[in-house]
Amino acid sequence: MNFSHFLNQPFTLLDETRHRWVLIAFCTIFGIIFINVFVPFNINRWSNDSGFAQFMRLSGFGIIAGLILFFSQIVVRKLWAIKKYRNFTFILWFSGEMTLMSMAFLFYQSHQLSVIRFLKDIPDSIKYTLPGILIPYSLSLLFISQIVSRNRLNELKTKAGKSGFDPTLLDFPDEKGVVRFSVASDHVYYLESADNYVIVFYLSGNKLAKQLLRSSMKNMEMLFSGLPFKRCHRSFMVNLQKIEFVNHGNANCSVKLSGVEKLIPVSRKFYPEFKPYRKRNL
Repeated sequence: MNFSHFLNQPFTLLDETRHRWVLIAFCTIFGIIFINVFVPFNINRWSNDSGFAQFMRLSGFGIIAGLILFFSQIVVRKLWAIKKYRNFTFILWFSGEMTLMSMAFLFYQSHQLSVIRFLKDIPDSIKYTLPGILIPYSLSLLFISQIVSRNRLNELKTKAGKSGFDPTLLDFPDEKGVVRFSVASDHVYYLESADNYVIVFYLSGNKLAKQLLRSSMKNMEMLFSGLPFKRCHRSFMVNLQKIEFVNHGNANCSVKLSGVEKLIPVSRKFYPEFKPYRKRNL
């Protein structure tokens, strides 16, 4: 994927109004707590105050950030009928929000500010604002992405339960809920996690093939609940119908799948799920 293609991809995390409210609320609360607890850039010394007066002054920065996000994400988007972003649009929008915050913080902190001094201080204000807003903004989007991913996985599970859907064909959605490929359930042997990806091992012809999917094992576990797939390790999930035997060692446990040479480890956490299988020799 080239950079131009990436910029034109849809940015869907802030499509829904409720998700924008999550962003506004989290950034406001985080800003108030963070600035009062950690007082970055010695901001508590920028004015001669203390106690409750200082708390209210510092909290004002978080409140201003929240108001600007409310104006940007709720008011402006409604007035201009902007329902969806692309990555390029979102980057520009975020840059505009940060610039507005930087300017608002300058007015808020300085009682008397000439035009020349204002323009001169904008770069410093941006330097102070960027790390302060980037942390809660990123955490908010991360939280929203988890909500979106879970909702889409639930939709796929609901779809699987409807009449007319072939339950033997498994859809594999990525972390955003977009189905990337489908495999017959009796052809899937096991899944293995690798960083931010899941490797799906399945039978293709007479050979074991693999397909890379950007997702997490937790998402796969949720998606396949109720199906004959079990998590056996932090990094592995197996098709119970493919188990040939379980080796119950003294210190560890492993699973042998039919037609697969590799032994799949079973951690202590998931070991009780595999007790019903009796040890057999190869």
